[in-house]
Amino acid sequence: MKNLVVLSFLFFNINLYSQENEQSKVFSNFELGFLGGINFSTLTGGLLIVEGKSNLTSSLDIKLSIGYSSIFKDDSYNVKTNRFVSFDDYHKYATYSYNVDKIEYDIIPISLGFEYIILHDNFSPYSIFEIGYNWYATKVHTSKHMQGLDGSYDTFDELPSEYKNDPPVIPEDESYRVALGIGTKYRLNSSINLDIRYLYQFNKSLINTNQILVGINF
Repeated sequence: MKNLVVLSFLFFNINLYSQENEQSKVFSNFELGFLGGINFSTLTGGLLIVEGKSNLTSSLDIKLSIGYSSIFKDDSYNVKTNRFVSFDDYHKYATYSYNVDKIEYDIIPISLGFEYIILHDNFSPYSIFEIGYNWYATKVHTSKHMQGLDGSYDTFDELPSEYKNDPPVIPEDESYRVALGIGTKYRLNSSINLDIRYLYQFNKSLINTNQILVGINF
């Protein structure tokens, strides 16, 4: 992670020195943006982002964003475990199995970032660096639940060994994110821009993703 942050700052320093910066009063402009798009890689799904940004120089903006993303990971496998069934005079350990079809991640990312405008024109290409945190929760989608197919037993020790395991738990650890990307803004009128961007996102505890977003800022 430390090497990634160093490379990211080098990435922006190269851009900063690639052309002369015009003098501009700090925080003299403010923009609000709304973007939607998709994640793609092993994970697929949609996302929404709301961001506010202001200028540090005429070509460098600082921004803060928050969003929501619901993404899915295809992860098919079979789980064998057990259930203790008890009613009236019946007390048994039943074999139990099911299929995991996919894992759903509901994510709220919050990020601080920098946007370097390469060229000021009707089409204004730019590069992006973001660092932030993902709050997320998981949901496991399952099917083909079968109870007692391989028998029911009086004690736990009598169960076949493959049915003595606890169901797997998807960990919900801390997840930091770093994203690098490029984009372009197209001036629709004097106050509204169309914004198109691509980001590659490095995630701790979640798989890395590619993102394509389209939206407006004003």
